[in-house]
Amino acid sequence: MVYSFYMAGVYEHQRILAGELLAWHVSSGVDAALDDQPHNWFEESLIDVSPVRLSARAPVDVSRPEMERGSQRATGRSAPLVAAQPTDDWVREARSRAAAANHLDDLRSALASFEGCALSRTAKSLILAPRAVEGGILVMGDAPEADDDRSGEAFSGRAGVLLDAMLGAIGLKRDELALTTAIPWRPPGNRAATAQELDVCLPFLIRQIELVKPRIVLSFGSLPVQLLAGRSDNILKLRGHWFAIEANGFHTKMMASLSPAYLLRQPLQKRFAWRDLKAFRHALIGDDAR
Repeated sequence: MVYSFYMAGVYEHQRILAGELLAWHVSSGVDAALDDQPHNWFEESLIDVSPVRLSARAPVDVSRPEMERGSQRATGRSAPLVAAQPTDDWVREARSRAAAANHLDDLRSALASFEGCALSRTAKSLILAPRAVEGGILVMGDAPEADDDRSGEAFSGRAGVLLDAMLGAIGLKRDELALTTAIPWRPPGNRAATAQELDVCLPFLIRQIELVKPRIVLSFGSLPVQLLAGRSDNILKLRGHWFAIEANGFHTKMMASLSPAYLLRQPLQKRFAWRDLKAFRHALIGDDAR
């Protein structure tokens, strides 16, 4: 009898630990299963996610019908997430598709059918600014969070609630702004995007800025600064600084600050975010005065 009570306590303890482990995975962004069974992705020879260019890869065999190539992609593990085509070719196609988009809806359609980025296969939603705000404000995050991917909107969930409070503190409202992310799809498990993924997403980001035509940009995170201003510093070094942005002849300026998601994990850093927001508000007042 004593042994039975002991074992029941052991099983209950294991159940609690399993629940805590699952909750930790979900809070860390590991909320999607990529396969039915546990699978060693490091053994995948056809999928290359290392940050090197793919120019040495063999080009895709375009002699086969598209239906045949599509059926092979649908069979599962044997097919690569992205067709075996050099990254430079995908970048050229991304530039062509982005340049042909005359409205945000066109850009969304171009992204939805673009096959040159593996992230589009694992993400649930495509994140793009919902509206143009010519002469207004564009708020940009790094990459979609798990809540963004579920809702289809940038800055959702707890981070979105904090963002609304931050913007409200300087007299701004979400529905008056354009909200987006530097890359349109969430990397699985909140991992960092690879160099190839950033290369093919950049033309769409630049075109998005051209179409939105913001007077000023507020970057919550370092990835927009990396892509648009060529700076690879830590966000703690970038925050509070202004950067000149040029998008195919369109010029604007961008301030970097700490993202709401980061502040939820590091609440003591809110004092620095508040300084940035006050400086951003001061710049807005200065622009209005001119």
